[in-house]
Amino acid sequence: MPGKGCENVKRVFMVSLCCAYLFVWGRAVAFAADAPVLTLEKAMTIAKEQHPLLSAAREKVLRVEAKLREVEAGFGPKVDAVLSYSQVKDIPTTKALDPGTGVPIGIVPLGYEKTYAAGLRLTQLLYTGGSLRANRKAAEFEVDSARAEEVRTFQSVENSVRKNFFNLQRAVSKLKVAEEALLLAQEHLRQVEALYNNGVVAKNEVLRVQVAVSSAQLDRISALNTVDVMWKALERATGAQLRPPYELEEPESDYVASPLPENLEQLALASRADLLAMAHLRNAALAYADAAAGQARPQVSLQGEVTRTGDSFFPEDDDWKVMLVAQWRLYDSGEVGSRVEQARASSRELLHNMTDMERQVSLEVSTAQLNLASAQVRIQVAQDQLLSAEEDYRMALKRYTAQVGTNIDVLDSRLALNSARTALVDAVYDAYSGYADLLFAVGLDAFEGKTK
Repeated sequence: MPGKGCENVKRVFMVSLCCAYLFVWGRAVAFAADAPVLTLEKAMTIAKEQHPLLSAAREKVLRVEAKLREVEAGFGPKVDAVLSYSQVKDIPTTKALDPGTGVPIGIVPLGYEKTYAAGLRLTQLLYTGGSLRANRKAAEFEVDSARAEEVRTFQSVENSVRKNFFNLQRAVSKLKVAEEALLLAQEHLRQVEALYNNGVVAKNEVLRVQVAVSSAQLDRISALNTVDVMWKALERATGAQLRPPYELEEPESDYVASPLPENLEQLALASRADLLAMAHLRNAALAYADAAAGQARPQVSLQGEVTRTGDSFFPEDDDWKVMLVAQWRLYDSGEVGSRVEQARASSRELLHNMTDMERQVSLEVSTAQLNLASAQVRIQVAQDQLLSAEEDYRMALKRYTAQVGTNIDVLDSRLALNSARTALVDAVYDAYSGYADLLFAVGLDAFEGKTK
């Protein structure tokens, strides 16, 4: 009776466990059915809206645009309101002299003990030796450079999203390969156990296949972990949480080649935003050299001032003056010349960096083209290998079932089949990643590959 009671408890426990599993599985299936599908376009849209690097690039553009407005304000007049109060210990005075004899006849005050002054002061620069105009030109080039850097930042984020999206699909595809490998290993184990129970094969063959099943289970666990890691990497690339609520779209099983423009290297040299940004910075350095040189020329300004001064607030005595001021520094110990040389040296430095970057761009385009071409060739080879491996496994399993083949043959052919499936997955997603790298190397924004 105790034995039967224990068996009943076990049965109730197993039934409850199965019901709980079915409930959880049903909820997961229902959630997956209702969850929005994450496509590549959706991931890019999320990154464009939420990635902090794009926000930082936009802020940089706003900053240099504000700097341009600051420089442009230098062309306009400046109006200052002036309000002052002063107090002296003794009122300043002077002697009044008799006009005829020159003998002092009294004391004349020259101010107040307490003095209040209020006024407006206007300053307008008339000529700065070209410094203002050159500074404005330099600021305009810096705005153009910041906008080009913003474009390149967007391309960088976009490429990161593409690569990580494809890596996630690669991981999911490899998880499917691992699950299929586990199913094949379990099916093989059932056949071996049946042969063992009928006394056809020895126990060691069952143990060998059990080891293979355990290895397949470990591979599946590792593949699951890789999927989770790739989800995190994609979230990092987009700058937002994706799981939940999204479920990944079905991975691609083949690569569909997308059209590419001709003369990719020339196109990259002409359109790469980082090259354009550096060219704008070089022009800005040349403009700053002109601005520095202008400081050695005369500086002319118009100043006007209206003031009221008195010993009470608000003062009532009006006064005004207008001045035309010309200033020309004749000697500055080489200060202006040093600034000019600094700016020109910066320009030459940027020119040399541009030359090096152009060579780097050519290398990146060539490398991306070769990697893409190699991946496309590997896809065809991997497909042929997969067909051969599937047929080899099918025949090995049949021969073993008929006991005209060995257990080792089945294990080896299944390993080759898994390797062929994995190689095809890698080749397909290497092609997608290679196409993404080629777009990034050329400097194209829009993704023109096969998407859903």
